[in-house]
Amino acid sequence: MNDKKTMRSRKKKPQEMDMAPMIDCVFLLLIFFMVSTTFAPMPGIRVQLPPPGKPNPNKPKGLIVRIANPEAGQSKGVMVLNDEIIEYDDIYNNLLDQPIEIKSMLIIQSERLVLHEQIIKVIDLAKRAGIEGVGFAVVARE
Repeated sequence: MNDKKTMRSRKKKPQEMDMAPMIDCVFLLLIFFMVSTTFAPMPGIRVQLPPPGKPNPNKPKGLIVRIANPEAGQSKGVMVLNDEIIEYDDIYNNLLDQPIEIKSMLIIQSERLVLHEQIIKVIDLAKRAGIEGVGFAVVARE
């Protein structure tokens, strides 16, 4: 009888695994990978922005594309290159035909409500046509 009693008291508790060291290791690995990871820079478009302050009264050098606000119900504004209205289909060929001395810079003058999509399309077409630099000009309010 004594043997049975000692056998019962000797029954071992079920083994429990301590999770704290494993959680510590996981957090240390997470911190290591977060610190050691490098991210590739996002490719972007280099643009010359006008300096802050008063607008320059001198006419900018280079090609100038003016984009007007879209009319009601329209998705894009009217584009004007060299004082003539131009469409997306014609802008690429027109930019290709420009003399090299003025082809180094394209200046975009857009009004407030012009969609960014339209401006980016113009920049893409200019880059494909060999325009080296793109800048923005501010039109003074009257």
